Parts: sequence; C-alpha cells; structure tokens
Amino acid sequence: RALTSWLYGKDPLALLAFEKPLENIKKRWRETPRFFESRIQHLLLQNTHRTTLILEPDPNLREKVFAEEEKKLQEIRSKMGPDQLEKIVKETRELHRIQQTPDPPEALATIPRLKLEDLEKTNKMIPLEQMEYRGVPLLFHDLFTNGIVYLDVGMNLHAICDQHLPLVPLFGRALLEMGTEKEDFVRLTQRISRNTGGIVARPFTSSHKSGALSVAQLFLQGKAMVPRAGELLNILRDVLLTVRFDNRERFRQMVLEEKAGLEHALIPQGHQIVNLRLRSHYSEAHWAAEQMGGITYLFFLRDLVRQVDEDWAGVLSALEAMRDALVNTRNMIMNVTVDGKNRAVVEQEINTFLHEFPERETKPEHWAVTSPPRFEGLTIPAQVNYVGKGTDLFTLGYHFHGSALVIARYLRTGWLWEQVRVLGGAYGAFCMFDRFSGILTFVSYRDPNILKTLDTFDHTAEFLKGLELPDEERVKSIIGAIGDLDAYLLPDAKGYASMIRYLCGDSEEERQQMREEVLGTSAGNFRAFADFLSEMDREGAVKVLGSPDAVTAANEAQSHGLHITRIL
Repeated sequence: RALTSWLYGKDPLALLAFEKPLENIKKRWRETPRFFESRIQHLLLQNTHRTTLILEPDPNLREKVFAEEEKKLQEIRSKMGPDQLEKIVKETRELHRIQQTPDPPEALATIPRLKLEDLEKTNKMIPLEQMEYRGVPLLFHDLFTNGIVYLDVGMNLHAICDQHLPLVPLFGRALLEMGTEKEDFVRLTQRISRNTGGIVARPFTSSHKSGALSVAQLFLQGKAMVPRAGELLNILRDVLLTVRFDNRERFRQMVLEEKAGLEHALIPQGHQIVNLRLRSHYSEAHWAAEQMGGITYLFFLRDLVRQVDEDWAGVLSALEAMRDALVNTRNMIMNVTVDGKNRAVVEQEINTFLHEFPERETKPEHWAVTSPPRFEGLTIPAQVNYVGKGTDLFTLGYHFHGSALVIARYLRTGWLWEQVRVLGGAYGAFCMFDRFSGILTFVSYRDPNILKTLDTFDHTAEFLKGLELPDEERVKSIIGAIGDLDAYLLPDAKGYASMIRYLCGDSEEERQQMREEVLGTSAGNFRAFADFLSEMDREGAVKVLGSPDAVTAANEAQSHGLHITRIL
C-alpha cells in the first residue's frame, strides 16, 4: 500500500494514516446527510465518460508473438559485424563464468547473520483447551485478539462419497453466496458484511501423522467483534440449515467464475498445479486436494457447466445430499480463538448454536483413489514451462527426521537455485517435503527448459553424496528451517494452526523432538538422505505443464514417454 504513493515521489505513509481522512469523511457526512448519495450521483450515475474495452481471444497469438520476436532478432543480427558477434559470444561466456563462480568468502562474511546460539531451543506453545458440546469437539485458544472472536466450523469430508469431492469448493461458496429460505444472496451478503469481518469457505486436506485415514475438512471461517458473536453464529446456522441451492442461474454463474479463475491461474500458479498433481499419486489427502483444486477439478468444472444446463435436477440432488451428510454434530468440529475474559460469552452462544443441529450416526465413506498417468505432459499456450518430479520417500524406507527440513531448504536455496534458476534461466525452483506423507517434490517455476531441469532433479542425490558441506552453509540452512517453524502468525492463524495440529495428530512432544533434530542436523544427515533420494530417478513421477512444442520435443527426446493432455 505504501508503494502506491511512494513510487511516484509521494509520502509512503499517506495511505497508512487513515484516521484523519476517515474523520474528514465522517465530518462531511454529518454536515451533509446525503453526502455519499451525492457522490454516487455525480461520479457514477451522471458521469458521461465511458470506455468500452473488447477482448477478443486469438488462438494463434503465441505463434505471432514468437514470429515477430524471431524476425526482430534476425534483423538485429543481420546488421552486426563479425566483431560485434564475437563480443556477444565473449560476454555470454563471461556471464556463464560469473554464474558458476561462488561468492568469495570475504564478501559473504560482510553479511550480518544469526548464530545457532541465538535460536530458541524450545517451541513456542499455542494455548489449547479441548472441550465437547453435544458431541462436537470444541478447541479453545486463549489469545489476545483485541476484542475479536475468530471461529472455525469444520465438517469432515469423509462423510461424502468420492464422486461429490469435486463439488466441495462450489458447495462451500453456495452456502455463502446463494441465499437462504429467508434471504436472497444479496441480502445475505449485506448481512454478513454488516455484522462480521467476513465469512469464507475453505477446504483442507492432509495426511495424518499416524498414517491412518487422511484428514479432510470443509471449514467455514468467520470473525466478528465479541458483542456480535451471536449474530456470526446465527448467520452460520442459517447458511448451514436453510441455504437454498435451487437458483440455477446463480449456481451456473459461480461455476463459470470458478472455471475462469482456475484457467487464469494455470500460468501464474503453474508450479502449484504441478506440485499437487505429483502428490496426488502417493497420498489420499493430496488426491482429494487435486480433485478439489487441480487439473481434475478443472475438467470437472467444464463438464459441470453442461450438467447444470442438461441435468440441473441431478446437480441439485448432489448438493442437497452433501448438506445432509456434512451438517451433523457427529461430523463437526469447532475452533475458537478469543481472549479468556470473553470466553464465557462465546461459549454460551456456541451452546445455543449447536442445539439446533441434527445428530445422526455417521461412518466414513470409502474413496476409490485413482492416479493419473505417472509421466504426464500437460499443454497450455505459454512460452514457459513448469517441470516437476516427485516420489514417496516413506515407501522407499525413509523414516522422518527433522534434518529433512534443513536438507530440503538447502537444496532449494543452493543446488536448485544455482542449477535451475541461475544457470537454467527459470524464475524459481522448489524442493518441498511433506513430513506427514513422506512425499518429496522438485518443481521449477517459469522455466525455459524441460529435460535440462529433469536432469538436475535426477542428479540431486549424486550432488548430496559428494557434498563437502561448509559449516556456515549447514548453520544457515538450520536457521532457515527454524525460521519456517517459527514463522510469525497473527492470533487467528495461531488458533487455526493449533487446530490443524490437533486434527493431524501432531503433538507438542513430537514437534519439540523435530526441532531438536533440526538444530542437531549434521553433514552426515545430508549423505544419509541422499541414499533414499537416489531412488527418485527410477521411482519418481514426472509432470510437465508447458507449451505444446516444448512438451512434444521433450517427449521425443527421452526414454519414458509423457502422456500428453491438452489443458488449455
């Protein structure tokens, strides 16, 4: 927000100091009661200035831009003499030399840095008290919230069948955006804005620490001032118990918005799409997440548009069946973050809230998990690629040790950064390890290469085996891993994080052990980890999201073929 004015030579704090401008507005409103109406009338309704912008999609735009660029480069090259061409060759070689030369120790020594002795040896605890109301687990976090109550209402998604999983994001939106038996969606939206700080629907999935049934929840998350807690719960009660799904045009609009949003996200968030697709091979939780937010979800949305037009009764029946299965006190959890002095007020409102919900016996549904092809090429109209490779280290015999978090960070900021980003020209590269499922993934971001990047991924184990790890690099990676564990959280995020740990079976004792293992990470841990990582070349899955030409060329040049699917 500060950059909005700062970039143009204005005061960077001007947009942060809102009290005085707000008071001026209030003063003008008191002097002229119809101040806002007059502004709307003058600036919007009677404003004769209009701009009409028409966007016409061109399926050949990428080829045209590429051809224009190629022509321009050829024209520039044709005007160069031998000396100029030789100069460019020399400068390119010099650039490669600089990129491959490590920074001198004396330059690195000038950077201020923490030491291991500066780090806390114990985890910071988030206060948690577990209770139960009418069979519903209630988690309470006594944290200073400045008079705000943060509330999460969770519903276990294992109560619905796997065919309904892709409907979950739209089901969550529909609860809040389609109206109830007493209010249309406009009035409901106004009521939410008037009485709360907002309510959102948020699916969550994760493997469980024990390796048992995956954790899968749909949360309705809301916040309000403590005196408005009752109204927040009243709204949640109304949307859960009296929502009306029968507005076909409204639901169709939501489906189209969801589809357009996901298609738009393919390029800026391509690395996340690839990462999720990779993980879906090895974990029920990640498979479910891909059903609700990945490529599978996009294909589902495209077909859902047709279903809404041709079989609305079937879609409506599915939404009602989901509500019947999910809205049940035997299937719910509640999470509250508020300071202790306001706890009694909120508890009383929650007790009233839960008395109106049905209580039925429930059992988890069996999900038939099916994986996409192990090697995939997913094509989109883009000039860059997103390359990923991953595997499940637990199935290869690895048992989690806190040092894995240090090693993953070192690979991301060291080996992958240098090979994929600096030398390869990608915008970024990631190494991500899920300590609950054991899944390790390598993913590149906006990458001009495919095969070269996959080759880097495959040589990671060899790099670790031959690594002469300087102690300062080991310490930096440990400090970075501790920084990830101790990331700053606002009160609502603390309460939510504590609930997720509870659901996933992540105890404070195990988290403390992990911290100690992180702090005690040695060079030997790096070499031991390489032994398991060496299997990735043989056992790993590969996903590439990129241009048709690049994916086809890569497919023809490697031994294992990519199953090519056009995404956009």
